[in-house]
Amino acid sequence: MARNQPEQSEPAVERGHEIFDLDMTFMHWFSFGIVVLIIVTAAAAFALLNGFRIPVPAIRPVSAAEGSAPVAALQSTPQEDLRAYRRAKAAALEGYHWIDRDAGVVQIPIERAMELLAAEGAAPQPTPSDPATPPPPPRGRTR
Repeated sequence: MARNQPEQSEPAVERGHEIFDLDMTFMHWFSFGIVVLIIVTAAAAFALLNGFRIPVPAIRPVSAAEGSAPVAALQSTPQEDLRAYRRAKAAALEGYHWIDRDAGVVQIPIERAMELLAAEGAAPQPTPSDPATPPPPPRGRTR
């Protein structure tokens, strides 16, 4: 028999050869499953993204009788406004002001408040030789 001619007498499985034919029904079902999975995923993403949308309120037109809405305008020299703002804040921090006259609550400058707190906290600290106060326990490892 010639070398390039197939043996028609017995099947390939009986001869010990493998069959290279693919089961196309499996490939069809697998492809169909992938397509269904993509469609389901896209539908779920679409549903979720619509659920996260924030409704935008309807903008009603402003009539001339109501007046115009305030509009922020660019300033040609904002430095003066900034200086005035900082001066007002510094005056509030550095000045004396009543917060509540009935309760006697007063706002005082920061420097003065720190001086008062330092004077209150300047009580004498007990010395280690004082028998009334035991020494603090040692920190760290003890051997």
